[in-house]
Parts: sequence; structure tokens; C-alpha cells
Amino acid sequence: KKAIIDPSLFKYKVQPIKKHLYEPVIVKASQLSRRKHLFSRDRLKLFLKQHCEPHDGVIKAKATSIEKYNLAEQNFSYFFPDEPPTFIFSPASRRRGRPPKRASASLEDSITPKQNTPGGKSKVSRERAKFQKQKD
Repeated sequence: KKAIIDPSLFKYKVQPIKKHLYEPVIVKASQLSRRKHLFSRDRLKLFLKQHCEPHDGVIKAKATSIEKYNLAEQNFSYFFPDEPPTFIFSPASRRRGRPPKRASASLEDSITPKQNTPGGKSKVSRERAKFQKQKD
């Protein structure tokens, strides 16, 4: 098994946007940082919309993005040099939060009238009673 490489030992080659004005520089990991709030939910949604599409229930990169960024030439180990992580299985816990919405209106028959409305009768029961009175 390979030993895990300490991220602080990595050196990065930083290439400038304007290559005609500056030369590439090699820097240590401690010299790199990113601005706060650079990553957000809205930006993630935008990224997924622009560069990904669903295929048989799996989200995959669009062909245009694969070509533009030469992703076909790269593989997982190019971006992550260490061994892939092994995740421990954890059983699903009970769902928290609000209960799921009702599946359908046909459930109204299984709900007792006192549960449905504060008056004690459901709307359907009242309509039936009103119809019976008119019929009599």
C-alpha cells in the first residue's frame, strides 16, 4: 500500500492568464489560497447546468466541456495522486425534518372524518349528507 502524501509537500505550477506579460511560477501549497465565499449553492447549480447533463440517472459531463477542457486525456489519478478513499458503510438513519407530503387524494377514504377537519366531518361527508337531504 502506498503511503499518503502530505499535501504541504506538493508544489504547484501557476500559469498566468496573460502569458505574454508573465512567466509560469512554481509555488508551495502554503502560498496558495482562495477567496472566501467563492463556492456557493447558486454557483454549483450554474456549473451543473452549463457543464453536466443526466444520462440514465447519472450526471455526466457534456461532450462540449470534455472537449474544451481536454478531460478525455485525463483520468482520476491525474487529479488525485493518492489511493482512492475507502468509505465505511453506514446504515441509513431515520429521516428528520417534516413528514413527506400525502401520496394522493385517495387517502381521504382512510382518514377518519374527525382527523380531516375541525368540524368533525370531511368535505366529502358533508356533501354526501347535503345530497341525501335534497334527495329526501
